[in-house]
Amino acid sequence: MTKVQCRLTNCSASKFCTIISQRILCMATAVVFVITACNNNQSVATGKAKIPVDKAKRDALVSKYDLLKFPAIKQPVLLTIDEFFDGNNDESSIAPNLEKKPPIATYYSILKAIAQNPKTFAVFAEIKDVMIYDNGKLNDNEWFYTDIIYFVGDLTKEEIKEATKTLLPDEVEYENESVIKEMGLQYKNKKVVYIWWD
Repeated sequence: MTKVQCRLTNCSASKFCTIISQRILCMATAVVFVITACNNNQSVATGKAKIPVDKAKRDALVSKYDLLKFPAIKQPVLLTIDEFFDGNNDESSIAPNLEKKPPIATYYSILKAIAQNPKTFAVFAEIKDVMIYDNGKLNDNEWFYTDIIYFVGDLTKEEIKEATKTLLPDEVEYENESVIKEMGLQYKNKKVVYIWWD
């Protein structure tokens, strides 16, 4: 059979069809990759897998603090740094207003280091919101949300500001209200500094 010549590419029709077929195959492979990445909670842009939250640890906190009733809770809900971060891989659970920010592991590392400082008595994350969906549950990949961390002890505002500067808080100040000091006599004479993200 006579082969038809392609005027644009100077190649045979059969070779042209082969090239087109290869390109279609490549496109199909790319589509499969994207679908697979999404199904595996993988970031196509970075190639890094998104680590899910530890549902067992999160649900234990939900039970301990009765967080499914969070909208009706009148008193502040304060979690220790370990409670808030251990098992939490939800990047939007803290400082969600920041477009560019450190990984959540960095928040945990820096705040835990401050908590272990001999001049620190306690560190708390105050829960500001719990996303409860129409089915009465939390999303499997979500944690709780905070925009404020309290430091109780003898560290000054300046020391806290320096130690947390890479976490990009919008405000570092002394806490003059009664959120912490009403928790018990052990906090009455302690200095309280907070960092806050708008």
